[in-house]
Amino acid sequence: MKYLLGSLLLLFVHTAQAADNSGKYAIWGAGQKSCFRYNAARSSGEDDYYRYFLMGYLTAYNTQTPETYRISGGNDMPAILSWLDDFCTSKQSQGFELALIEFIAEHYPKRYKRRPVAGR
Repeated sequence: MKYLLGSLLLLFVHTAQAADNSGKYAIWGAGQKSCFRYNAARSSGEDDYYRYFLMGYLTAYNTQTPETYRISGGNDMPAILSWLDDFCTSKQSQGFELALIEFIAEHYPKRYKRRPVAGR
């Protein structure tokens, strides 16, 4: 059963990276918003919408990318948000989803490939 689930997951990984013929895909939720709107939400303390989107986005990335346990490596939520704050302050017209793509690109080499072992 474990091998069947693994095989199905591999099949899903390859089909989930699809887009249309020109490389475009639909963006849902907070990913559609601009960094400007993210900054405004962070400033007002009403950023749960973005936090939840972020957690789902990174979780989906972790499940879909080979040799990736945690794309954010040793960064916790405050560190990830701090990175996004810096990025979105300098690129306010950028889409929030594109900010996440930049985060992933920068952190990919430092990702955890396996679950960390406690006590190491």
